[in-house]
Amino acid sequence: MEFVYIRTFFRNYIPSLIFPGLLFCVGGCKNLQMFPPDCGQRISKIEKCRKGEKRVTLPNETSANETTVSGGEKFFSDHALDLYEVIDIAFARNPVTKIAWHQKQIAVAQKLKSESTFYPRVSVSLNGARAEQMGAPGADGRHLTSSCKNTIFPQIDITYSLFKFGAHREASLAALSALRAADFQFNQTLQDVAYGVAMAYFFLDSAMATVEANGRNLEDTRVALDAANNRYRSGLTNKQDLLKAQAAHSAAIFNLEHSRSAVEAARAQLANAMGIRITDQLCIVGSREEAIPDMDNMEQLIGEALARRQDLQSQREILRSTEHAWKSKGYDRYPEVLVGLSASRRKVEEIPGMYNHFELYAALKWDLFDGFLKKSEQLMAHEEMKIAHQRLRTKALDIGSQVWEYFYALKSAIRKLDAAKEAENCAREAFSCTQEAYGNGLSSFTDLLMAQNELSTARNKLVCARNDLAVGWVHLVYSTGKILEQ
Repeated sequence: MEFVYIRTFFRNYIPSLIFPGLLFCVGGCKNLQMFPPDCGQRISKIEKCRKGEKRVTLPNETSANETTVSGGEKFFSDHALDLYEVIDIAFARNPVTKIAWHQKQIAVAQKLKSESTFYPRVSVSLNGARAEQMGAPGADGRHLTSSCKNTIFPQIDITYSLFKFGAHREASLAALSALRAADFQFNQTLQDVAYGVAMAYFFLDSAMATVEANGRNLEDTRVALDAANNRYRSGLTNKQDLLKAQAAHSAAIFNLEHSRSAVEAARAQLANAMGIRITDQLCIVGSREEAIPDMDNMEQLIGEALARRQDLQSQREILRSTEHAWKSKGYDRYPEVLVGLSASRRKVEEIPGMYNHFELYAALKWDLFDGFLKKSEQLMAHEEMKIAHQRLRTKALDIGSQVWEYFYALKSAIRKLDAAKEAENCAREAFSCTQEAYGNGLSSFTDLLMAQNELSTARNKLVCARNDLAVGWVHLVYSTGKILEQ
């Protein structure tokens, strides 16, 4: 009768407990991959990088080491890369993005770990025992009677935490907030990579423009040197002017070679930001001036930044996680209601047949004193919550300061670019007029040399102004959290 009753119990009640738990587990696992709509941006370029449109061989890699990447990553020798292709390659190749993705998967595993308290614990064991019993002396008074029993029995134990005053639920919510924070941090990592690549891209572009400007300066000094040589042969000038022309020409060569080394340094920096090995075949498309959108509403920009910055959203979720963790530690001090089922099937060698043992129990567990362990854990969680709150406030203040600084830096860069263009035009015309006057004997070589130096300075300032405008724009769109949209 006991065996029939237990068999009926297993048929009628155990499935009703196990199947809903399995459905909840499957549903919970699916929900881990379905983040709320506000959990970050969906980056289309990342999906392109993951799908991979063709297989190519990167520089300095053998054909056996091919990698599937997006269509934006082509042989560097085919054509120069624009900014979008460079960012596309960085998303696929930069190890920082992979590290952030694995950190996010760790948060997913932590979420699954926190949900383990919602499911029963099932353990199976196989036990064996040997019992010997010594009896009274025998009839002859010397030998003792004894009995020996060998017992082997499998056992299964099912334990389930029925009620914990919300401690398990708060711990699960804390892990969910930590998972959302990791999701936002992953999006922020993508923006950080795009920001670093854009900065390196424009630095390389500025270095290439500096080489071009120094090349023009070298041509100007060569023209001045030729003119000084002709006048010196004709006896119309002294040797001092010729030596000044030669010194200016040598200084122009020095500046050109220095700028060429700066190009290679910027190329190495760009390759590092892209996550590839450096190669001389890495070339970029020179940037062109584009109209900057009108942005006069400072308060609107700061509000957009506070709403869109992924690192700020991550810090908000970290604060929520610490709040749930603090509540969980508080509820953990209350009692816990447990239910369990233990079943075993025993076999004794000397006794025929099998013996079945079943036990269904409920227990109330309450740690009345644990050496202030849980109290200390609750205090630590409360302090961590306060720290997270201050970090959130610090991050918000930093973002507001960054937007303010980069906004006015960009407006200043726009005005500086206009002034640099006008200065370069004036210096070029002045050098042309001075060169013509020097050829006609109406101007001294000192005037020509000064005009050439002013033109060289104006060209370099124009290059710097264009770089400041590009870098200022990158700074502003990054600080507002819209770098992947612009």
